[in-house]
Amino acid sequence: MKKVIFSLLVLISTYSFGQTLPNYDDIKLEKGEDYKAADTFALQASTYLLSTRFEKNNLSRLRSLQFIIKWMSGTPDYTFSLDEVATKIIKGEDDLLGLYMAAMTKYSLENKASSKDEKLVKLNAITLLLNYCENKDSNVKMTKQLKKLSEAKAKGELEKELFK
Repeated sequence: MKKVIFSLLVLISTYSFGQTLPNYDDIKLEKGEDYKAADTFALQASTYLLSTRFEKNNLSRLRSLQFIIKWMSGTPDYTFSLDEVATKIIKGEDDLLGLYMAAMTKYSLENKASSKDEKLVKLNAITLLLNYCENKDSNVKMTKQLKKLSEAKAKGELEKELFK
C-alpha cells in the first residue's frame, strides 16, 4: 500500500510540474508487480524522449532511456522484439534505436488492447519515430532509410513499404 501511495504521489508531483522526471533510481523493478506499477513511469519516460529535442549527452534523456530499457527487459506484461525491419531502419544508429524503443513502449502502453499484435506495434512505433524525426526541432538527422519511409508514410504506403 505504501508503494502505491508513493507511486501516486510521484505521479501527481510529476504531472503538476510539467516535464519534471521522477528519480528513476527510486523505482524498484524486481518483481512482476513492480513492473506493472512502473508502467506509468515507462510511459512518461517514452513520452519525454519523443517530445523533447534530441541532445546526445543530455542526462535526463539518457536516464529516461536507461529506465525504458530496464522496464522493457523485465516487464511480464509486454513483449518487445527487434527484427530485421527495425534493424534495417536503425542500422548502427544507437540514438535511433533508443527512440524506436521509446516509441514501442509508448504505443504499447497507450494501446494495451493491441499491444500483443507485433505488426501493429512495429507499424505504429515506426510512425511515432518518423513523426519525431521529421520534426526539424527534434535535432535528429534523417537517414536514407528513414527518408524513404517518411515518403511512404506521406503517400499512405508505410505499411506496404515496411512489410513487403
